[in-house]
Amino acid sequence: MDADATNIWRAVISLRLVAAVALLCLGSAACRPTTADSTAAPPAAGSTPADGASFADRQVNEVACDEAAEPAAIVCEAYELIQTHYVDDVADGDLAAGAAKALRSLDGADAAEPMTCALPSAAFKEACDIAAETADDTMEAAEAIVAGMAGHALDRNSAYFNEGAVELLDREEEGTFEGIGAIVSPEDRTIEGDDKLCKVMSETCRILIVSTIDGAPAEAAGLQRDDAIARVDGESVIGWTVDEVTSRVRGPAGTEVTLTVERDGATFDVSVRRAAVVIPVIESERFDDTGYIRLRVFSGNADEQLAEALTELLAEEVGRLIVDLRDNPGGLLNTAIAVASAFMSRGDVVVTQSPDGAQTYSVTGDSIVPDDIELVFVVNKGSASASEVVSAVLRENERITLVGESTFGKNTVQQRFGLSNGGAVKLTIARWLTPAGLDFGGAGVTPDVQLDVEDLAGLDAAALVEAVLVAA
Repeated sequence: MDADATNIWRAVISLRLVAAVALLCLGSAACRPTTADSTAAPPAAGSTPADGASFADRQVNEVACDEAAEPAAIVCEAYELIQTHYVDDVADGDLAAGAAKALRSLDGADAAEPMTCALPSAAFKEACDIAAETADDTMEAAEAIVAGMAGHALDRNSAYFNEGAVELLDREEEGTFEGIGAIVSPEDRTIEGDDKLCKVMSETCRILIVSTIDGAPAEAAGLQRDDAIARVDGESVIGWTVDEVTSRVRGPAGTEVTLTVERDGATFDVSVRRAAVVIPVIESERFDDTGYIRLRVFSGNADEQLAEALTELLAEEVGRLIVDLRDNPGGLLNTAIAVASAFMSRGDVVVTQSPDGAQTYSVTGDSIVPDDIELVFVVNKGSASASEVVSAVLRENERITLVGESTFGKNTVQQRFGLSNGGAVKLTIARWLTPAGLDFGGAGVTPDVQLDVEDLAGLDAAALVEAVLVAA
């Protein structure tokens, strides 16, 4: 979906299927996304700012959206994008309450200089009143309001990113960044059921390591799956969102970050030296008559690399292929379709449901793997989104045997929309189903053969292949 260059909201990035997990390997912590929590209290009404002026005397110019100029205009831009593109209807009162919650979490205004506050509707009047007491200036107020709408009123996969964070995300999509190289997920294991994801860190909502990237600093430092990050450089993460945690851990190569980690009842510090991290996309190898391929992310050229690896293995006349999607957090929808198409010669891949209706995506017709080749796919809890789309449709078509543990359970599609300040809102714009109508949101895709993937974590490719063949 290319953006219209004349649109001031500059919608960017193609349709994506990405997990509700985060890579702790982007850029400088100074480029931190603007997000907020509800733990900090605002200054008391009528309190005095640092310069001695009274907040009660502060001039707040409340303007309608047709009169809003930068930077206040981003509030109206984000509001319109949510109303137009978000997958569900959201009441103005809920959006305004999210904005107020974010504003209350600010440290408090240091000055009483005049500010402008945009009002998408009358429901936002209270938010502007709170901004007068908590925000330093128009930009801080506007960013907090947008962050609150996206972060508190919408689903867990929607968020606001400031300009610096957008630059880092662009670098992430290129596959190279600086940081520690870990994938994390915010979970509250006191929640009953399969969907344990949460948004703001608390005593029960913890940010957990899902996996580490091979060769990255996190792996070298000994970080392990299910490690809980309790502090970053001595500061407690309670009250932070996952974006705040990841942005504090990120940083330039060569610098260090100290993580306080909880593991099996013990708490200890781990010092990690950040480095340039490259996400490997494809790993392939042959073991007797079995070809092994590990696909780590559905990046823009992952389908091309997969096609090359498949072609080479098939030329060696393998009779079986094992495709490893463990800890693959997803990626681009069109890449997922192309990957599924490599194994399916006909049929539909996925159906998305959005406010505009249902849309079905079919295979491309570029099948590579013959129907008589046995296929085994390996998944785990870190297999998410696009990984689930491909696994689900291939199993639904009885094309693969699925081995491992239940997958992450993400059934939504996000799109990033640019704002006039250089920031962006990421919004959930659709939900996906398999062509047969199955929805794996929350519960994930259940494998045909359960396999304890904890036992597979330290295995090399040869040992993994042997273990999978025994199980399958």
